[in-house]
Amino acid sequence: MIRELSKNEVSALHYELVMKDIIAAAEKLPPFPDVAWKLTAMIKQMAPVSELEKIIGLDPALAATILRLSRSAYYGRRFDVRSLKDAILLLGNQRLLQVVISACALRYFEKGGAGPGERELWEHSVATAIISEIISRKFKKGRVLTLYTASLLHDIGKTILNVYAKIYMQSSIRRMRSEGRCIQVERMALGIDHQELGGIIARNWKFPPEIIAAIAHHHDPESGPFWEIASVVYAADKLADEAVKEKGQTRENPLDPDKDMVFKNLGITSKIAEEIKTEFAGHLAGVKKMLE
Repeated sequence: MIRELSKNEVSALHYELVMKDIIAAAEKLPPFPDVAWKLTAMIKQMAPVSELEKIIGLDPALAATILRLSRSAYYGRRFDVRSLKDAILLLGNQRLLQVVISACALRYFEKGGAGPGERELWEHSVATAIISEIISRKFKKGRVLTLYTASLLHDIGKTILNVYAKIYMQSSIRRMRSEGRCIQVERMALGIDHQELGGIIARNWKFPPEIIAAIAHHHDPESGPFWEIASVVYAADKLADEAVKEKGQTRENPLDPDKDMVFKNLGITSKIAEEIKTEFAGHLAGVKKMLE
């Protein structure tokens, strides 16, 4: 005899299927481009510029994006860049890898669509990456590329989750983020949140453990390994929200670094937070030009 499922059982089954569908969509994302790993290895081995140029040139779309980014005021510092070789020489090894990671990551954010929400997500990700670099330099933490990469990709889970959020949550992630309850609502509605999903994506892309952990715990850095790296991503994320918020926009839970334990553990006071935002503001015009 076939028993009819109760309303609660139907809801639970639907909930489980949606979560499995979300995870499957994340696992089907194309691998992160091999060129990023190849260039990292080549730079460590002090490969000549001609070899770096040859590897990048094998991917014309990537080469074009690197040229565009290297001409921006933030990365290129307004120097005349006429060729890929010029870009490589101008940027230097660390900047080159940052630009390559950015160019590779952009493809996944663009696949989410061309609407304002997707552009805003990419802009926030770039702002977070740049602010993490400022924090790293200000506190002499080193590991700039690790922090930059983790920060740039900290919201990669949203490129998948945003689609399901629009269908099932009937509320924009942008509004929920501004109210400081995005993670909780995602878990309740979809069974998984964007940071957990981002960790799955980063693991599938075979990123180092510290980058996976930072992405998977950027809202609760002390709950996982590599807490200090995750903490910098957490702080950069919060400061990016503050630095680029629209004029007159208010939040339900405004940032107060002096009362936030993660900021306190990093040594970022309200005064230092303002200094970081001011330094980022100096880069903002160049960043916006880069994003055009």
